[in-house]
Amino acid sequence: MDDQDQLVFADTVNNRLFGLPEVLDKNVDDIIVNECDTVSTKPPDRYNFGFIIFYTLGTCLLLPWYFFMTANDYWMYKLRNLPNETQVIFLLPNDNHDHSRLQANFTSFLTIAASVPSSLMLLLNTYLAKKMSIHFRMISSLMLMLILFTITTILVNLDSDSWQILFFMITLGTVIFLNIGSSIMQGAVFNLVSFFDSSYMTATVCGQALGGIVAALAQILALWWGASSVHSAFVYFLFADIFILISLVLYTFLVKTNIYKYYVQDIPASAWIRRSSSTQYALLGNEQTPTVNTSAVLKKIWKLGLSTFYNFLVTMSVYPAVTVLITSVNKEHTAWTDTYFLPVIAYLLFSTCDFLGRVMSNFIRLPVNSSWPSAILSALRTIFIPLMMLCNAKPRYYLPVLINNDQLYAVIMSLFGFTNGIVSNITMASIPYFVDKHEQEVASSLMITFLGIGISTGSLISFGMVNLL
Repeated sequence: MDDQDQLVFADTVNNRLFGLPEVLDKNVDDIIVNECDTVSTKPPDRYNFGFIIFYTLGTCLLLPWYFFMTANDYWMYKLRNLPNETQVIFLLPNDNHDHSRLQANFTSFLTIAASVPSSLMLLLNTYLAKKMSIHFRMISSLMLMLILFTITTILVNLDSDSWQILFFMITLGTVIFLNIGSSIMQGAVFNLVSFFDSSYMTATVCGQALGGIVAALAQILALWWGASSVHSAFVYFLFADIFILISLVLYTFLVKTNIYKYYVQDIPASAWIRRSSSTQYALLGNEQTPTVNTSAVLKKIWKLGLSTFYNFLVTMSVYPAVTVLITSVNKEHTAWTDTYFLPVIAYLLFSTCDFLGRVMSNFIRLPVNSSWPSAILSALRTIFIPLMMLCNAKPRYYLPVLINNDQLYAVIMSLFGFTNGIVSNITMASIPYFVDKHEQEVASSLMITFLGIGISTGSLISFGMVNLL
Protein backbone atom coordinates (compact mmCIF):
# COMPACT_ATOMS: atom_id res chain seq x y z
CA MET A 1 0.00 0.00 0.00
CA ASP A 2 1.30 3.44 -0.94
CA ASP A 3 2.32 5.72 1.95
CA GLN A 4 -0.01 8.37 0.61
CA ASP A 5 -2.90 5.95 0.45
CA GLN A 6 -3.64 4.93 4.02
CA LEU A 7 -6.64 2.97 5.22
CA VAL A 8 -8.35 4.16 8.37
CA PHE A 9 -11.05 1.95 9.76
CA ALA A 10 -14.10 2.29 12.01
CA ASP A 11 -16.64 -0.39 12.82
CA THR A 12 -19.00 0.87 15.49
CA VAL A 13 -21.34 3.76 16.17
CA ASN A 14 -20.38 3.83 19.83
CA ASN A 15 -18.68 6.96 21.04
CA ARG A 16 -15.00 6.16 21.59
CA LEU A 17 -15.02 7.51 25.12
CA PHE A 18 -18.11 5.62 26.20
CA GLY A 19 -17.53 2.34 24.38
CA LEU A 20 -14.62 0.27 23.20
CA PRO A 21 -11.34 2.18 23.56
CA GLU A 22 -9.86 0.64 20.43
CA VAL A 23 -12.46 2.24 18.15
CA LEU A 24 -10.90 4.83 15.87
CA ASP A 25 -11.88 8.48 16.11
CA LYS A 26 -12.76 10.58 13.12
CA ASN A 27 -9.98 13.13 13.21
CA VAL A 28 -8.62 12.84 9.68
CA ASP A 29 -7.14 16.25 8.97
CA ASP A 30 -9.97 18.75 8.71
CA ILE A 31 -12.78 16.80 7.08
CA ILE A 32 -15.00 13.85 7.96
CA VAL A 33 -17.46 11.62 6.16
CA ASN A 34 -20.99 10.90 7.29
CA GLU A 35 -23.42 8.22 6.21
CA CYS A 36 -24.67 10.29 3.29
CA ASP A 37 -21.16 10.85 1.86
CA THR A 38 -21.37 14.52 2.72
CA VAL A 39 -18.27 16.40 3.75
CA SER A 40 -18.25 18.67 6.79
CA THR A 41 -15.50 21.02 7.88
CA LYS A 42 -13.95 21.16 11.32
CA PRO A 43 -16.11 23.31 13.61
CA PRO A 44 -14.46 26.36 15.18
CA ASP A 45 -13.38 26.22 18.80
CA ARG A 46 -15.45 29.23 19.80
CA TYR A 47 -13.68 31.57 22.20
CA ASN A 48 -10.98 28.86 22.48
CA PHE A 49 -13.31 27.12 24.93
CA GLY A 50 -11.87 23.64 24.32
CA PHE A 51 -8.34 24.99 24.55
CA ILE A 52 -9.11 26.64 27.92
CA ILE A 53 -10.72 23.45 29.23
CA PHE A 54 -7.61 21.39 28.47
CA TYR A 55 -5.52 24.07 30.19
CA THR A 56 -7.76 23.72 33.25
CA LEU A 57 -7.64 19.92 33.20
CA GLY A 58 -3.86 20.02 32.89
CA THR A 59 -3.69 22.37 35.87
CA CYS A 60 -5.85 20.00 37.90
CA LEU A 61 -3.63 16.98 37.21
CA LEU A 62 -0.89 17.80 39.73
CA LEU A 63 -2.92 19.83 42.24
CA PRO A 64 -2.72 17.13 44.96
CA TRP A 65 1.07 17.07 44.80
CA TYR A 66 1.54 20.84 44.64
CA PHE A 67 -0.94 21.73 47.37
CA PHE A 68 0.20 19.10 49.86
CA MET A 69 3.85 19.92 49.17
CA THR A 70 3.52 23.68 49.68
CA ALA A 71 1.30 23.53 52.82
CA ASN A 72 4.36 22.88 54.99
CA ASP A 73 3.48 25.35 57.79
CA TYR A 74 0.09 23.72 58.30
CA TRP A 75 1.53 20.20 58.54
CA MET A 76 4.22 21.35 60.97
CA TYR A 77 1.55 22.93 63.18
CA LYS A 78 -0.67 19.84 63.18
CA LEU A 79 2.29 17.54 63.97
CA ARG A 80 4.08 19.82 66.45
CA ASN A 81 5.49 18.75 69.82
CA LEU A 82 2.84 18.39 72.51
CA PRO A 83 3.30 18.13 76.30
CA ASN A 84 1.89 14.62 76.42
CA GLU A 85 3.57 13.39 73.24
CA THR A 86 4.46 9.72 73.22
CA GLN A 87 7.23 8.10 71.20
CA VAL A 88 6.14 6.81 67.81
CA ILE A 89 8.09 3.60 67.47
CA PHE A 90 7.40 3.03 63.76
CA LEU A 91 9.09 6.32 62.79
CA LEU A 92 12.79 7.01 62.48
CA PRO A 93 14.60 8.76 65.36
CA ASN A 94 14.85 12.53 65.20
CA ASP A 95 18.05 14.25 66.34
CA ASN A 96 16.56 17.71 65.87
CA HIS A 97 14.80 18.46 69.16
CA ASP A 98 13.08 21.51 67.63
CA HIS A 99 10.85 19.15 65.66
CA SER A 100 8.68 16.27 66.77
CA ARG A 101 9.26 12.82 65.37
CA LEU A 102 6.08 13.18 63.32
CA GLN A 103 7.30 16.49 61.86
CA ALA A 104 10.73 15.13 61.04
CA ASN A 105 9.35 12.13 59.15
CA PHE A 106 6.32 13.70 57.46
CA THR A 107 8.00 15.02 54.29
CA SER A 108 9.70 11.69 53.61
CA PHE A 109 6.49 9.73 54.11
CA LEU A 110 4.56 12.29 52.05
CA THR A 111 6.93 11.81 49.10
CA ILE A 112 6.66 8.02 49.28
CA ALA A 113 2.87 8.10 49.69
CA ALA A 114 2.59 10.36 46.64
CA SER A 115 5.12 8.85 44.25
CA VAL A 116 4.84 5.07 44.71
CA PRO A 117 1.03 4.66 44.25
CA SER A 118 1.13 7.24 41.45
CA SER A 119 3.79 5.30 39.56
CA LEU A 120 1.98 1.99 40.01
CA MET A 121 -1.22 3.48 38.60
CA LEU A 122 0.64 5.06 35.70
CA LEU A 123 2.09 1.63 34.90
CA LEU A 124 -1.47 0.24 34.88
CA ASN A 125 -2.85 3.03 32.70
CA THR A 126 -2.34 1.11 29.46
CA TYR A 127 -4.31 -1.81 30.93
CA LEU A 128 -7.02 0.48 32.33
CA ALA A 129 -7.42 2.12 28.93
CA LYS A 130 -8.53 -1.26 27.53
CA LYS A 131 -10.95 -2.01 30.37
CA MET A 132 -12.44 1.38 31.24
CA SER A 133 -13.66 4.16 28.99
CA ILE A 134 -11.94 7.54 29.16
CA HIS A 135 -15.22 9.14 30.24
CA PHE A 136 -15.56 6.80 33.23
CA ARG A 137 -11.94 7.37 34.26
CA MET A 138 -12.31 11.14 33.98
CA ILE A 139 -15.50 11.39 36.03
CA SER A 140 -14.51 8.85 38.68
CA SER A 141 -11.03 10.29 39.23
CA LEU A 142 -12.28 13.87 39.51
CA MET A 143 -15.01 12.80 41.96
CA LEU A 144 -12.47 10.85 44.05
CA MET A 145 -10.11 13.83 44.17
CA LEU A 146 -12.95 16.20 45.10
CA ILE A 147 -14.14 13.94 47.95
CA LEU A 148 -10.64 13.46 49.38
CA PHE A 149 -9.77 17.16 49.19
CA THR A 150 -13.09 17.95 50.91
CA ILE A 151 -12.15 15.55 53.73
CA THR A 152 -8.75 17.27 54.00
CA THR A 153 -10.48 20.66 54.20
CA ILE A 154 -12.81 19.43 56.98
CA LEU A 155 -9.87 18.07 58.99
CA VAL A 156 -8.26 21.52 59.02
CA ASN A 157 -10.72 22.90 61.60
CA LEU A 158 -10.81 19.77 63.76
CA ASP A 159 -8.65 19.72 66.88
CA SER A 160 -6.42 16.72 66.23
CA ASP A 161 -4.00 17.23 69.12
CA SER A 162 -5.43 14.28 71.06
CA TRP A 163 -5.15 11.98 68.01
CA GLN A 164 -2.03 13.22 66.21
CA ILE A 165 -0.88 9.77 65.10
CA LEU A 166 -4.30 8.98 63.65
CA PHE A 167 -4.29 12.36 61.86
CA PHE A 168 -0.84 11.56 60.50
CA MET A 169 -2.03 8.21 59.12
CA ILE A 170 -5.31 9.62 57.75
CA THR A 171 -3.35 12.31 55.92
CA LEU A 172 -0.95 9.80 54.36
CA GLY A 173 -3.89 7.59 53.36
CA THR A 174 -5.56 10.59 51.76
CA VAL A 175 -2.35 11.36 49.86
CA ILE A 176 -2.15 7.77 48.57
CA PHE A 177 -5.69 7.74 47.18
CA LEU A 178 -5.44 11.33 45.90
CA ASN A 179 -2.42 10.43 43.81
CA ILE A 180 -4.11 7.27 42.59
CA GLY A 181 -7.00 9.41 41.40
CA SER A 182 -4.63 11.98 39.94
CA SER A 183 -2.75 9.27 38.01
CA ILE A 184 -5.95 7.78 36.60
CA MET A 185 -7.03 11.25 35.52
CA GLN A 186 -3.60 11.92 34.04
CA GLY A 187 -3.82 8.83 31.84
CA ALA A 188 -7.39 9.68 30.81
CA VAL A 189 -6.60 13.31 29.97
CA PHE A 190 -3.58 12.46 27.84
CA ASN A 191 -5.51 9.66 26.11
CA LEU A 192 -8.29 12.13 25.35
CA VAL A 193 -6.07 14.98 24.16
CA SER A 194 -4.21 12.60 21.82
CA PHE A 195 -7.31 12.68 19.59
CA PHE A 196 -7.09 16.47 19.19
CA ASP A 197 -4.70 18.81 17.39
CA SER A 198 -1.20 19.14 18.87
CA SER A 199 -2.09 22.61 20.22
CA TYR A 200 -4.44 20.97 22.73
CA MET A 201 -1.64 18.71 23.92
CA THR A 202 0.48 21.82 24.46
CA ALA A 203 -2.35 23.37 26.48
CA THR A 204 -2.54 20.31 28.72
CA VAL A 205 1.21 20.10 29.28
CA CYS A 206 1.42 23.85 30.01
CA GLY A 207 -1.50 23.52 32.38
CA GLN A 208 0.51 21.08 34.51
CA ALA A 209 3.09 23.80 35.20
CA LEU A 210 0.31 26.30 35.78
CA GLY A 211 -0.83 24.09 38.68
CA GLY A 212 2.47 24.80 40.45
CA ILE A 213 2.00 28.54 39.93
CA VAL A 214 -1.55 28.38 41.32
CA ALA A 215 -0.40 26.48 44.44
CA ALA A 216 2.57 28.80 45.03
CA LEU A 217 0.44 31.95 44.68
CA ALA A 218 -2.17 30.49 47.03
CA GLN A 219 0.51 29.87 49.66
CA ILE A 220 2.08 33.33 49.25
CA LEU A 221 -1.32 35.00 49.54
CA ALA A 222 -2.06 32.97 52.67
CA LEU A 223 1.25 34.09 54.19
CA TRP A 224 0.58 37.70 53.20
CA TRP A 225 -2.88 37.50 54.74
CA GLY A 226 -1.14 36.76 58.02
CA ALA A 227 -3.78 34.42 59.41
CA SER A 228 -2.93 31.40 61.53
CA SER A 229 -1.69 28.24 59.87
CA VAL A 230 -5.08 26.62 60.38
CA HIS A 231 -7.16 29.47 58.91
CA SER A 232 -4.87 29.99 55.95
CA ALA A 233 -4.82 26.22 55.24
CA PHE A 234 -8.62 26.17 55.27
CA VAL A 235 -8.75 28.83 52.54
CA TYR A 236 -5.88 27.09 50.77
CA PHE A 237 -7.57 23.69 50.53
CA LEU A 238 -11.00 25.24 49.89
CA PHE A 239 -9.51 26.84 46.78
CA ALA A 240 -8.37 23.39 45.63
CA ASP A 241 -11.90 22.01 46.21
CA ILE A 242 -13.40 24.75 44.06
CA PHE A 243 -10.81 24.28 41.31
CA ILE A 244 -11.44 20.52 41.08
CA LEU A 245 -15.20 21.13 40.99
CA ILE A 246 -14.74 23.66 38.17
CA SER A 247 -12.64 21.11 36.27
CA LEU A 248 -15.40 18.52 36.63
CA VAL A 249 -18.06 20.94 35.38
CA LEU A 250 -15.93 22.10 32.45
CA TYR A 251 -15.29 18.51 31.37
CA THR A 252 -19.03 17.80 31.29
CA PHE A 253 -19.42 20.87 29.06
CA LEU A 254 -16.55 19.74 26.83
CA VAL A 255 -18.25 16.45 25.85
CA LYS A 256 -21.21 18.45 24.52
CA THR A 257 -19.22 20.78 22.30
CA ASN A 258 -18.98 20.43 18.51
CA ILE A 259 -15.19 20.44 18.63
CA TYR A 260 -15.30 17.42 20.94
CA LYS A 261 -17.79 15.59 18.72
CA TYR A 262 -15.66 16.31 15.68
CA TYR A 263 -12.42 14.93 17.13
CA VAL A 264 -13.72 12.09 19.29
CA GLN A 265 -17.01 10.69 18.05
CA ASP A 266 -16.81 7.69 15.75
CA ILE A 267 -17.32 7.51 12.04
CA PRO A 268 -20.71 5.89 11.22
CA ALA A 269 -21.04 2.12 11.25
CA SER A 270 -20.03 -0.06 8.31
CA ALA A 271 -17.59 2.51 7.07
CA TRP A 272 -13.96 2.92 6.33
CA ILE A 273 -12.17 5.88 4.84
CA ARG A 274 -9.54 6.01 2.15
CA ARG A 275 -7.05 8.81 2.66
CA SER A 276 -5.05 10.01 -0.35
CA SER A 277 -2.83 12.93 -1.25
CA SER A 278 -5.83 14.71 -2.74
CA THR A 279 -7.68 14.36 0.59
CA GLN A 280 -10.65 12.61 -1.01
CA TYR A 281 -12.71 10.44 1.33
CA ALA A 282 -15.41 7.89 0.56
CA LEU A 283 -17.39 5.20 2.37
CA LEU A 284 -16.24 1.92 0.89
CA GLY A 285 -17.06 -1.02 3.10
CA ASN A 286 -16.88 -2.72 6.43
CA GLU A 287 -13.50 -3.65 7.89
CA GLN A 288 -12.18 -4.09 11.37
CA THR A 289 -10.10 -1.58 13.27
CA PRO A 290 -6.36 -2.30 13.06
CA THR A 291 -4.96 -3.77 16.27
CA VAL A 292 -2.43 -1.63 18.11
CA ASN A 293 0.74 -3.50 19.04
CA THR A 294 2.08 -1.99 22.26
CA SER A 295 5.59 -3.37 21.69
CA ALA A 296 5.71 -1.87 18.22
CA VAL A 297 4.61 1.51 19.58
CA LEU A 298 7.24 1.30 22.32
CA LYS A 299 9.97 0.70 19.72
CA LYS A 300 8.92 3.92 17.99
CA ILE A 301 8.90 6.18 21.03
CA TRP A 302 11.40 4.66 23.47
CA LYS A 303 13.91 7.49 22.96
CA LEU A 304 11.22 10.07 23.73
CA GLY A 305 10.23 8.01 26.75
CA LEU A 306 13.77 7.86 28.09
CA SER A 307 14.10 11.63 27.63
CA THR A 308 10.93 12.16 29.69
CA PHE A 309 12.07 9.62 32.29
CA TYR A 310 15.50 11.19 32.79
CA ASN A 311 14.16 14.75 32.67
CA PHE A 312 11.90 14.13 35.66
CA LEU A 313 14.48 11.96 37.41
CA VAL A 314 16.87 14.94 37.44
CA THR A 315 14.13 17.33 38.55
CA MET A 316 12.76 15.19 41.38
CA SER A 317 16.20 14.18 42.69
CA VAL A 318 16.66 17.70 44.08
CA TYR A 319 13.19 19.27 43.86
CA PRO A 320 11.70 19.75 46.35
CA ALA A 321 13.76 17.63 48.81
CA VAL A 322 16.93 19.74 48.45
CA THR A 323 15.48 23.04 47.25
CA VAL A 324 13.14 23.24 50.25
CA LEU A 325 16.27 23.31 52.48
CA ILE A 326 17.94 26.19 50.63
CA THR A 327 17.72 29.44 52.58
CA SER A 328 18.81 32.98 51.90
CA VAL A 329 22.48 33.78 52.54
CA ASN A 330 21.32 37.08 54.04
CA LYS A 331 21.58 36.61 57.80
CA GLU A 332 19.27 39.50 58.61
CA HIS A 333 15.83 38.38 59.76
CA THR A 334 13.35 40.02 57.40
CA ALA A 335 9.98 39.08 55.98
CA TRP A 336 11.73 38.17 52.72
CA THR A 337 14.36 35.86 54.23
CA ASP A 338 12.14 34.28 56.90
CA THR A 339 8.75 34.08 55.17
CA TYR A 340 8.75 34.62 51.42
CA PHE A 341 12.15 33.38 50.21
CA LEU A 342 11.20 29.70 50.06
CA PRO A 343 7.73 29.95 48.45
CA VAL A 344 8.84 32.63 45.96
CA ILE A 345 12.14 31.08 44.79
CA ALA A 346 11.62 27.36 45.30
CA TYR A 347 7.96 27.16 44.25
CA LEU A 348 6.75 30.23 42.34
CA LEU A 349 9.93 30.94 40.35
CA PHE A 350 10.44 27.29 39.41
CA SER A 351 6.80 26.80 38.35
CA THR A 352 6.72 30.07 36.40
CA CYS A 353 9.89 29.22 34.46
CA ASP A 354 8.63 25.67 33.94
CA PHE A 355 5.46 27.13 32.45
CA LEU A 356 7.40 29.55 30.24
CA GLY A 357 9.62 26.70 29.02
CA ARG A 358 6.57 24.71 27.94
CA VAL A 359 5.12 27.71 26.13
CA MET A 360 8.39 28.82 24.50
CA SER A 361 9.16 25.29 23.26
CA ASN A 362 6.47 25.85 20.63
CA PHE A 363 8.66 28.53 19.06
CA ILE A 364 11.85 26.43 19.08
CA ARG A 365 12.39 24.88 15.65
CA LEU A 366 13.68 21.33 16.07
CA PRO A 367 13.60 18.35 13.68
CA VAL A 368 10.11 16.97 14.19
CA ASN A 369 11.14 13.41 13.33
CA SER A 370 14.18 13.22 15.61
CA SER A 371 14.26 12.43 19.32
CA TRP A 372 17.92 13.39 19.80
CA PRO A 373 17.42 17.11 20.64
CA SER A 374 15.20 16.30 23.62
CA ALA A 375 17.50 13.44 24.69
CA ILE A 376 20.59 15.68 24.61
CA LEU A 377 18.88 18.51 26.50
CA SER A 378 17.54 16.04 29.07
CA ALA A 379 21.06 14.64 29.63
CA LEU A 380 22.58 18.13 29.93
CA ARG A 381 20.20 18.89 32.80
CA THR A 382 22.30 16.58 35.00
CA ILE A 383 24.46 19.63 35.80
CA PHE A 384 21.65 21.05 37.93
CA ILE A 385 22.04 18.28 40.54
CA PRO A 386 25.52 19.36 41.75
CA LEU A 387 24.61 23.03 41.31
CA MET A 388 21.64 22.71 43.68
CA MET A 389 23.66 20.62 46.12
CA LEU A 390 26.27 23.40 46.38
CA CYS A 391 23.71 26.11 47.19
CA ASN A 392 22.95 27.27 50.74
CA ALA A 393 20.94 24.22 51.83
CA LYS A 394 20.84 23.56 55.57
CA PRO A 395 21.52 21.52 57.59
CA ARG A 396 24.63 20.11 55.89
CA TYR A 397 27.57 18.07 57.13
CA TYR A 398 29.71 17.03 54.16
CA LEU A 399 29.52 19.38 51.17
CA PRO A 400 30.67 23.02 51.27
CA VAL A 401 28.47 25.92 50.21
CA LEU A 402 30.07 27.24 47.01
CA ILE A 403 27.07 29.14 45.63
CA ASN A 404 26.43 31.66 48.39
CA ASN A 405 24.61 34.29 46.34
CA ASP A 406 20.81 34.57 46.30
CA GLN A 407 20.73 36.12 42.83
CA LEU A 408 22.85 33.33 41.34
CA TYR A 409 20.66 30.72 43.03
CA ALA A 410 17.59 32.40 41.49
CA VAL A 411 19.20 32.22 38.03
CA ILE A 412 20.01 28.52 38.50
CA MET A 413 16.44 27.84 39.65
CA SER A 414 15.06 29.73 36.64
CA LEU A 415 17.12 27.68 34.17
CA PHE A 416 16.26 24.52 36.09
CA GLY A 417 12.53 25.15 35.67
CA PHE A 418 12.79 26.47 32.11
CA THR A 419 14.66 23.43 30.77
CA ASN A 420 12.28 21.09 32.59
CA GLY A 421 9.37 22.73 30.78
CA ILE A 422 11.04 22.60 27.37
CA VAL A 423 11.81 18.87 27.55
CA SER A 424 8.36 18.07 29.00
CA ASN A 425 6.52 19.76 26.15
CA ILE A 426 8.81 18.69 23.29
CA THR A 427 8.61 15.00 24.17
CA MET A 428 4.82 14.93 24.55
CA ALA A 429 4.15 17.12 21.49
CA SER A 430 6.42 14.93 19.32
CA ILE A 431 4.27 11.81 19.71
CA PRO A 432 2.22 12.36 16.48
CA TYR A 433 5.43 12.47 14.42
CA PHE A 434 6.56 9.01 15.58
CA VAL A 435 3.36 6.93 15.59
CA ASP A 436 0.29 6.51 13.42
CA LYS A 437 -2.98 8.15 14.36
CA HIS A 438 -4.57 5.00 15.77
CA GLU A 439 -1.45 4.39 17.92
CA GLN A 440 -1.42 7.77 19.64
CA GLU A 441 -3.60 6.74 22.59
CA VAL A 442 -1.25 3.87 23.51
CA ALA A 443 1.80 6.07 22.89
CA SER A 444 0.42 8.71 25.28
CA SER A 445 -0.15 6.07 27.97
CA LEU A 446 3.41 4.79 27.56
CA MET A 447 4.84 8.31 27.79
CA ILE A 448 2.89 8.93 30.99
CA THR A 449 4.34 5.69 32.34
CA PHE A 450 7.88 6.88 31.59
CA LEU A 451 7.04 10.16 33.33
CA GLY A 452 5.72 8.40 36.44
CA ILE A 453 8.75 6.11 36.73
CA GLY A 454 11.03 9.14 36.38
CA ILE A 455 9.22 10.97 39.17
CA SER A 456 9.34 7.96 41.51
CA THR A 457 12.99 7.19 40.80
CA GLY A 458 13.95 10.83 41.31
CA SER A 459 11.99 10.96 44.57
CA LEU A 460 13.85 7.92 45.91
CA ILE A 461 17.20 9.39 44.85
CA SER A 462 16.32 12.65 46.64
CA PHE A 463 16.64 10.92 50.04
CA GLY A 464 20.25 10.13 49.24
CA MET A 465 20.87 13.66 47.98
CA VAL A 466 19.69 15.17 51.25
CA ASN A 467 21.98 12.86 53.23
CA LEU A 468 24.93 13.83 51.03
CA LEU A 469 24.68 17.51 52.02
